[in-house]
Amino acid sequence: MAGVAVCVMSEGETISPLTKVGGVSLLKRAVFTAQKGGAKTCYLCVDHVTEAFKSELQNDSRVTSQLVWVSPNPDDTQTPEPPVTEQSVVFSVTTIFRHPLIQHISREMTVGKASVFTDASGAVAIALVPGQLTSALVQELKQGKQLAETSAVIDGEQYRLPQTRSLHCSRLTRMSQLEEVEETLLLSLENPRDGQVDTYFNRKLSRPLTRRLLRTPLTPNQITALSCVVGLLGALCFFPGGYWGPLLGSVVLQFSVVLDCCDGEVARVKFLESPFGDVLDIVCDTVVTIAIFVGMGVAIWKDGASAHALPLAGMLVLGGCLAFPLVTLAEKTEAIGDRRGGWEDNLIKRLVASLTTRDVSVVIFVGALTGKLLWFLWGAAVGAQVFWLLLFWLLWRAGRFYQWSQGVQE
Repeated sequence: MAGVAVCVMSEGETISPLTKVGGVSLLKRAVFTAQKGGAKTCYLCVDHVTEAFKSELQNDSRVTSQLVWVSPNPDDTQTPEPPVTEQSVVFSVTTIFRHPLIQHISREMTVGKASVFTDASGAVAIALVPGQLTSALVQELKQGKQLAETSAVIDGEQYRLPQTRSLHCSRLTRMSQLEEVEETLLLSLENPRDGQVDTYFNRKLSRPLTRRLLRTPLTPNQITALSCVVGLLGALCFFPGGYWGPLLGSVVLQFSVVLDCCDGEVARVKFLESPFGDVLDIVCDTVVTIAIFVGMGVAIWKDGASAHALPLAGMLVLGGCLAFPLVTLAEKTEAIGDRRGGWEDNLIKRLVASLTTRDVSVVIFVGALTGKLLWFLWGAAVGAQVFWLLLFWLLWRAGRFYQWSQGVQE
């Protein structure tokens, strides 16, 4: 982890630090990425500090690190010295990456020496500098030197950046690259809880839609609410019964699922993740799921396919209502489970991941397409009871209920 970030805005750059990528300026993106990587202080090295640059970061509650503006001004003698105990991450604001890359490259650092990471073209992309060298680095940048000209970087150990999707790093050098860089950024937003359908279908549809949503004032929570409304409309389509109503409902549900992918993508790209957003997402998913189950039961009952349709739908609703607080508790105490590392905690994580996958929407579509929704209803009604009972037992065995009652969540 890097406790200090040095974000460089060189005069030689043809891209303004205020250029927006994914709805967020390069300047803000650099600061937010550094913060997520552990930086408590950000040195912003720029040839000319303007009010436009300062106002970009003012009055934004998401800026939690100390901001230190550094420029080649001979009258500026008040630049605070970086702490010698904290290593620093150094990069240009036109270098775009996600914070997990900082943790990844920190493991490559040689004690006492700078570690320089180059991109595929061989250009310096990111550097990690030990605390005792950061002050000298800042002073050289303050004199107007370019990043690649500073001795702390030149003398560092050279490494090539990893080329994996989630750790990818892009450099924006001209405006014609903007779409390509945004696409690369979206591709890096891998979610470990995505199922196969998410990976190979839903994300393929959500990413182009997310790129358009990033240019709107819609917040992730508003997109979550929109996804919920669309899902409820899909549930209403089931109620008339017949063949076409449930089929249309399953298609509308699938569009709701795609929107549900978009809210998280927008939140991560715009740095708008929040605990409330996580809870809202779970609540809306639960509401839509229950509505779909009720609509499915009514549709089968109206078609006369089974006299047990409504009781089965009721069992599903009950299972969903009982599972909701247990899943919420499991996610709130996930850090406790990671530290404990018991087999119960590993199984809890797998169970919750299986519930949060969106693959079930395709099963509903196939059931509606083949007219076999009753089979799904039976399986889901029984499975819902097994799920919440098993999750309850595992949480109890792992001591999560006790930890939660004591107010321990992290």
